[in-house]
Amino acid sequence: MIKNYWYLVCPVNELGHAITSRRILGKNMILFRDRSGKPVALEDRCCHRNVRLSLGYLNDNTVVCGYHGWEYDCNGDCVRIPSQSEEAKIPKTARIKSYPLKEFNRWIWIYMGDPGLAENVNPPDIPEMNVWDFTYDSYILEADLESTAESLIDPYHIAFVHRNSIRSFMGQITDFPADFNLRIVEDGLEGNYRRANVGNRGEKIYFGREPYINTFYRFYYPSISRLELRFKERTLLILENIYAVDEKNVMMMQITLWKNIFPKFPAFARMFMRRKSAKIVKEDIAFLTSQLEMYQHAKGRIHEVSVKGDEISLAFRKYWRKKQKAEQ
Repeated sequence: MIKNYWYLVCPVNELGHAITSRRILGKNMILFRDRSGKPVALEDRCCHRNVRLSLGYLNDNTVVCGYHGWEYDCNGDCVRIPSQSEEAKIPKTARIKSYPLKEFNRWIWIYMGDPGLAENVNPPDIPEMNVWDFTYDSYILEADLESTAESLIDPYHIAFVHRNSIRSFMGQITDFPADFNLRIVEDGLEGNYRRANVGNRGEKIYFGREPYINTFYRFYYPSISRLELRFKERTLLILENIYAVDEKNVMMMQITLWKNIFPKFPAFARMFMRRKSAKIVKEDIAFLTSQLEMYQHAKGRIHEVSVKGDEISLAFRKYWRKKQKAEQ
């Protein structure tokens, strides 16, 4: 569980004055906005009889447990116990954990580690999130966290895993060996390469007839992968936000952003991108869950063969495992 980092939760406009629940890095929590609009995240547990606070409700700026009515303020402190008199002192231990939240680039981020370190760490700055149209969806699956985090930037899987969804739209790698211009940076890795424009006639009319599509990739440790395709006048950007739900499950949130694609028909663009993204993710999930089943069956006694074309994947794994070791 990689804790001392900011994790994406949801777009800012989806969090209101109502309780919503999440499970992130093995922790159950509730999120809401107080009456002033400030986002709040608290442990999803009443310290009285250890039931879920998400079964309760909001009373102005307090959370009321639905079991015995204990109330908690936005800091996690119990401020009212209906079963005792107003004069009676509330036990100092009657409190639950709170988590730092931040609104950044139109999204809500949560910090899961030491709250004292939160101000010294920033979420990845992806400015496109603040200005471009987007659609997103979240999926919980049984998969290997490392493999899931790496899957988006794997350059060769697109032509095969997504042969029935992306097809020729994103082009094909035809340079062998391909030059991925790989660079290791402090918080991950990045690079760029080109994909031959093999789009059909309609795709070339709309997106351009240039011989190559410039492709940029990036991984922001520990949770966000980025794949960007730049056409002549249009850009498609895919982000995948990955984190461990618990020891068994992984959350994959795919965010698809675009610039100047169907700009006169934004509603159609969102519908089109949402449907396309959903199909793409389901194709990925089929392989990621299959891979985990193989890993579990082999119980560590499995061998993988890699070649020069796996440059990005091998660099990712080396970086990931080095960081994981440092985190321990």
